[in-house]
Amino acid sequence: MKLHTNCKSCKEDIKITSSAETRPDLQMEKGSEFKVNCTNCGKFDKKHVNDISASPNKTMLLTGIILGIFATIVLWFFYGAIGAASLTIPFLFWQQQVKATHAFNSYMIRRK
Repeated sequence: MKLHTNCKSCKEDIKITSSAETRPDLQMEKGSEFKVNCTNCGKFDKKHVNDISASPNKTMLLTGIILGIFATIVLWFFYGAIGAASLTIPFLFWQQQVKATHAFNSYMIRRK
């Protein structure tokens, strides 16, 4: 899951580096409001935790696809057609990313 927000002046995406899985985790890590720096225009903006949104991490999805294909090929030689069940690995990676993204985006923190 990738966290990002938009710059007020140039409207470009700003990547937020955090390992938080939920908004309360992000709030505990960075505070209710924190400053972000736009890499495009260099402006500092003060953002509330609710202004941050999440999107699925494409590198995790790609990892799942590669892992699924590799596991299918290896297991096909040892177990035959049953090894094809490992094709569900990319689906499981995708499902986890979508659930984490939805959980982050659906929960909001009360503004003070």
